[in-house]
Amino acid sequence: MVEVVGLDRPGLLFEMTTTLSKLNLNIGSAHVATFGERVVDVFYVTDLFGAKITSATRQATIKRALIALLSPGRETAGKPAKPP
Repeated sequence: MVEVVGLDRPGLLFEMTTTLSKLNLNIGSAHVATFGERVVDVFYVTDLFGAKITSATRQATIKRALIALLSPGRETAGKPAKPP
C-alpha cells in the first residue's frame, strides 16, 4: 500500500501513476480523494508478478520517487517561464 498526501495540482494523479508504472508496479486498486487543495491518495500495488513489495530497499526506492514528485517547486518543472 502506498499512501500519498500533498498539495494537488493539474496532472498530479497522472504523474503519480506514471511514476508507479515506471517503477514496475501494478496498481490493483486506487482510492483517490481531494480535500480542497490537498490530495489523499492510496494505491494498492504489487510487483509485476503480483507479489507484495517486502524488500526495504525497494520500498525506499518507491518512497524516494514519490517524495521527489511531491517536492515543492516540482509543479513548475516543465512549464515555460513567464515573461517579465
